[in-house]
This record gives sequence, structure tokens and C-alpha cells, in this order.
Amino acid sequence: MPCDKIAWLERVEAKNFSCNSYHGLPEAPAFSITPGELPVIVSAPHAVTQLRDGRVKPSDDFTGAIALALAHESGCHAIVACRFDACDPNWDPLERSAYKRALVAHVRERGIRACIDLHGMVSAWPALVAIGTADGATVAARPELRDLAARIFRDRLDPYVKRYGKQIVVDGDLAARNPNTVTQTVARECGIPCLQIELSTLLRVPRSVGGIPRGEKAPPKRFLDHELKARSHPDPDAVLAAVDALAELVRSCT
Repeated sequence: MPCDKIAWLERVEAKNFSCNSYHGLPEAPAFSITPGELPVIVSAPHAVTQLRDGRVKPSDDFTGAIALALAHESGCHAIVACRFDACDPNWDPLERSAYKRALVAHVRERGIRACIDLHGMVSAWPALVAIGTADGATVAARPELRDLAARIFRDRLDPYVKRYGKQIVVDGDLAARNPNTVTQTVARECGIPCLQIELSTLLRVPRSVGGIPRGEKAPPKRFLDHELKARSHPDPDAVLAAVDALAELVRSCT
């Protein structure tokens, strides 16, 4: 039942990621890998807070829970950040990122054919979903996946595009153009197609919460006002639709 899926996401988020102000459990590993049978891996490198250029940045909450839900439902592989370790897997170069080295090794060892890297955008961002392929570079092995991903999200999320007046954007401002992103690194090192998927808060946070994950620097007031409003009036059906769209994309990447 849909309500059961929402409850499952909330339990997984609370148990694994949101504890200790999204620093994770002190005894937890910095990241964990869930093996699967489907040759696709879903990555959530910002499921907990991270350190970028000496500054603590907030988590992309519920991306870890969604990644584990996709592994549970589809049988794909998943890698998720579990504990703050003063690193940023989507920013640090490969030689300084244990997360990315483990991901690359797992892809090679398991014969994985595609990677989907999940991230989150605040609700003030003009997109509902931002698909990043570094202008096609990270899907060079299977260029059709860029258009396929856009079609899946537009078809599945059309009611929410209309409801919120936000679009599905491909290779806009959030296009994974930094060579140290998980998406670029895996595509380059493993030769498989990789997609960076940024989900709005409207598609990730299924319950009302009184605050937002914080880093060392508060977001601008206009972002904060939008975000608190979105988190005070969640849309669980939109979250379920986003998870279903991601599940279809995972299956389509095999």
C-alpha cells in the first residue's frame, strides 16, 4: 500500500540518516553498499551532511532512503553515505574519495551497466527534476538514456509539473559538469552510462517537518521561506510518483 511505502521511507531515513542532525550514527560506516541482482547501481552520496572546501553542507534528505527503497523493490545495487566523515563524495577527487573508489570497484567487480546518482534540490529551485549528463558526456555509452530519462519523468510526473509550475530539466545548471562528480567519475573510470538526478524537496520529503537540514551557513531567506513552506505541506503522492519514476528508469537502464 502507498501509505506503507511512505512509512518505510520514514523509518529508513530515521534509522540510517537523519539521526544526530543528519550526521548519521557514530558507529556507522561512512558509506554502505547493498548488492543486488539487477546490473544497475543507485548512489546517494549526500544522504548525510558532508564537508566541501572546509564548510559543512546540509544533506539531501531522503535520497538515501529512496536509494535503498529502489534496491529493495527492483533488486538493483545501492551505495549510500551513512555518516559524516569530513568528505564530499560528489566534490572530492577520486584519490581522496573512499566512496567513489568503492563505487568504481563495485561497478567493475559486479558487471554493473549503469549508474544513477541521486541528489536533492531545495523547493525554490525552478526545476522539479534536473537530469544531468554533462551535456551528454556521461551517457556516451548509451546516449538514448538522456531522452528516455526525460520522457519517464515527464510522463510519470506530469500532474506535479502542472501542480507546482516546475519543469523537468535536462542538462541545465545542474548538469554534473564538474569532473569530480560521482556521475562523471563513474562514466569515465568504468565506461558505463551515468545520470545525475536532482529531485526537488517536493518529490523527496513525504512528511511535515519543522526544520530543514542545515550546514554551517544558512540558505538565503527566499530559499528558506520556500523550503519551510514545502516541508510544512508535504505531498506524499508526489514522492511516491517520483520513486515509481526512478524505479522505471532503473529497469530501463538494464
